[in-house]
Amino acid sequence: GMRIVIELKKDANAQVVLNLLYKHTQMQQGSGIIFLALVNGEPKICNLKEMLYHYLEHQKEVVLRRTKYDLERAQERAHILEGLVVALKNIDKVIKIIKSSQDRVDACEKLCSNFTLTEKQAGAILDMKLQRLTSLEVYKIQEELKELNEKIAEYKSIIRSEAKVL
Repeated sequence: GMRIVIELKKDANAQVVLNLLYKHTQMQQGSGIIFLALVNGEPKICNLKEMLYHYLEHQKEVVLRRTKYDLERAQERAHILEGLVVALKNIDKVIKIIKSSQDRVDACEKLCSNFTLTEKQAGAILDMKLQRLTSLEVYKIQEELKELNEKIAEYKSIIRSEAKVL
């Protein structure tokens, strides 16, 4: 660092010299801040405490929305994987139904009625490639379903708990 010493004459007023130094140099700078924020859709000038409060509320809302979105995606994927697991357990019957069907709609209806599947699950079964019939792929599907169920449980616990949101 650097140290500057200013020596004054006996009759000089130290406070006046200090004020002049502040005025003509960058020894002291100030800047004004206006905390203008949108609160409930309307612009509002806030103090520091209000600004921090509204920021934290916004962050909680962001975390909740993101978690709900992730939860919905995980539930949709788990729903489809559950259908694939059912189909893979009864693969011979599924192939027979698909071969005997006239078109995709007919196959979808027959799969839904025989295995109590939803249209999404039946569509995923019809879109499934034959390479996914190997035992390794079946294991991967079951592992993915297990991981998704753990994620779903975690997302639900975050949504329920204020402490986890914070």
